[in-house]
Parts: sequence; C-alpha cells; structure tokens
Amino acid sequence: IVQGVGFRPFIWRTAKKLDLKGSVTNTTEGVLIKINVRDRKQLLELISKIKKEKPAVNIIINNAGYDPRYSVLDMTEKEWNDLFQLNVVHYFITCRELLESTIEAGGGSIIMTSSHLVWIAKPNLIAYNATKAAIIGMVRSLAEAVGKHNIRVNAVAPGWIMTERQLKQWVTPEAKKKTMEELQCLPISLTPQELVGTYLFLASDSSKAITRQTIVVDAGYAHS
Repeated sequence: IVQGVGFRPFIWRTAKKLDLKGSVTNTTEGVLIKINVRDRKQLLELISKIKKEKPAVNIIINNAGYDPRYSVLDMTEKEWNDLFQLNVVHYFITCRELLESTIEAGGGSIIMTSSHLVWIAKPNLIAYNATKAAIIGMVRSLAEAVGKHNIRVNAVAPGWIMTERQLKQWVTPEAKKKTMEELQCLPISLTPQELVGTYLFLASDSSKAITRQTIVVDAGYAHS
C-alpha cells in the first residue's frame, strides 16, 4: 500500500477493477485512488475496502505531505494543526488500521517519509520541520512496538526533490544552482527517481535486518 503526493493517492497491486468512491485508474502496476487523507471518514472507508480486497498487507509506504512556508509570527494555530493533520495524523491512522493485516501476513515493512529539513531547520518551515520530526519519533517507537511481529519500520528523509509542485512553487534557477553547487556534497539535481532505490531497498528482504532507522537521501546536504 502506498500513500502518494499531489492528490494523496493510495496504490496497491491488483488486476481487478474496484468499485471505489473517487477517481480510479487501473494500470499494470496497481490501482490509483485519489482521496483527501485529512478526511478521516474517507480514509477509513478506503482502508476498509483495501483490507477486503487484500487481507494480507506486507508493505506500507506513508508518503503524503505538504511544505507551506509560514513566518513564526504570522502562522495561526489552525494552520499549525491542519499541517499536522495532513503530514502526520493519517500516517498513524493508516498504520493502526493496517497493522493487523501486516501481522497476519507474517511481517513486512512500513516506510514513512520524513525530510532532511529536520536537520537543516529552515526558519520559515518550523511547522513542517516539526511534523517531519514527529514522523521520525513515530518510526522509532513503532519499530520497538512491532518488531516482535517481524515488521520493520523505517523512514526516508529526502532532500530538495525536483517534483512538479516544487518546480512550480519554489524552485528558482538561483536557488537550485546554490543548492547543487554550494550546499550539497554531490552537484546533482534530485528527482523522484533518486528515491526509488531507497524505498525498494527498505521494502525488500535486502533490508530484513534494518529497522528504527532514517535514511537521508539528499546528496549530502544535511549533516545528520
């Protein structure tokens, strides 16, 4: 099961057409369903349908999130709480609701997406940094709780990934050049493709002895 970005889709491997509320796209790799992960009712209904379709879930990837910029003097409590709802709460709900299925599968891997900004700590991203630090705390505690069931729990902390939204909202030629040439150890542009190998590794048996860890994928920007 994968939670994604953008419209926060859930994806799982299946060959069947599912009668689910929302936009559904069938591919050879799985089914894409667009929902609002902040809507608890929508989220729980979808997870319930997933459990009926696939009772044993052995890989869960929590990935949805958003990174708005706020001045500490201007940010409201509602904006703070809404960001935790979007970036953290549904991670917990998804794990709680699917954990029994993963135990029944005989174990598996839970992967959560944090951020290298936990270490870099940008001043206009205080709330975002707090949500991503909370995810690392959740990973460490959850790993302790479920390890006896052969379930691994880890986090991936990406750097500044050149997603479509980042390119539209935040990336400038000057900022990208400075990041690549002055802030990163490796002078490369990070795209979603640079993350694929890390997620696949943590989802596979190659990482069967790794749990409670956070892997930073940011070309050497953060000094964790």
